[in-house]
Amino acid sequence: MGEHPPIDRSGLWQRTGRNVLEGFRNMYQPCVLEEPGQAYRFKMWFFGWSLVDTNSHLGISGCDMIFHARSRDLDHWEVWCGDGRWDATGRDVASWRPVLAPEGVFYDAWHDGDPSVVRKGGRYYMAYSATSNPFSAPAPGYPADMVQCIRGAVSDDGIHWRRVPWPLLIAPGDEVAATPNPQRIGDYHRPCLRWERDRWRLWFDYWAPGKGTGMGHAGNAGDFETPGGFTITHPLDQPLIQNWPNPDVVKAEGWYYSFADPVIYPGHTGWAARQIAEARSQDGIVWEVLGYVQPDPDTPACHVPQACVLTMDGREWLYVFYSCQIGGEPYDWRYNRIRYMRRALE
Repeated sequence: MGEHPPIDRSGLWQRTGRNVLEGFRNMYQPCVLEEPGQAYRFKMWFFGWSLVDTNSHLGISGCDMIFHARSRDLDHWEVWCGDGRWDATGRDVASWRPVLAPEGVFYDAWHDGDPSVVRKGGRYYMAYSATSNPFSAPAPGYPADMVQCIRGAVSDDGIHWRRVPWPLLIAPGDEVAATPNPQRIGDYHRPCLRWERDRWRLWFDYWAPGKGTGMGHAGNAGDFETPGGFTITHPLDQPLIQNWPNPDVVKAEGWYYSFADPVIYPGHTGWAARQIAEARSQDGIVWEVLGYVQPDPDTPACHVPQACVLTMDGREWLYVFYSCQIGGEPYDWRYNRIRYMRRALE
């Protein structure tokens, strides 16, 4: 599916315009979990640049890094600062410290981001994006001059993570710099991890020549850390949804819902043509795109949606967290505030 229906679904959502995190340089993709009974009922993992571009102030090799926060009420967040310390103001970005940064191997040297976290059996499991360094080790001919893959990590507390030693998904030959094939399909990125009954499911975006960035799906009926345990379940030259970057998937009301930020906003070009869009499926494989949501009035674009079902005010709600682009002239593509919208579930 390349063309999506230009149906405006903005009226279905409640939005406050409140920033739940702000003051940072460029951060986005907040993955939120609810853990009832805990003092801090909500946990968040997000990524990007805290104080300056590429996090160079931290003295850690790499660029994008994953950070962690906690909250009692969704609107006030404390961010992890290392050594048992938390920034209770949520604004002292110079004190924030990542919980995951690039490892230094070829395919995980520049970017660690797009965290998707599942709590299962008392442990946290994360799928995340990793890339090679497009500057020190460029991959000419690849769409972004770098190798992109999906990695995994496991934690007992959501703060201290042990990486799975090998990628969960990586295109053949991408473990080291390879000569690109014009018909190569790869660049697995932006994972969404779920555990369902007896298996792991993983949705992600990837690049297919002639199709662009679409959504894919993999499954794993074994152990999360088994080498080669995640296998793709459909022909990659047939994306589940075409033109569907930054996908996330949540299950609610007996349906799977996917949110992404494709080029879908009528009458707009460039970054502003990409806005949050929604699709629906009965099995997570065959999808119908429903339409898009307009950006907040004070931003040209809302991107990188992350969905979850949370219990608030005695009922269940579908929440979508997202990030707001700065815009302006010249256009600043960075994201400087994180917000959410929600709609009640029947």
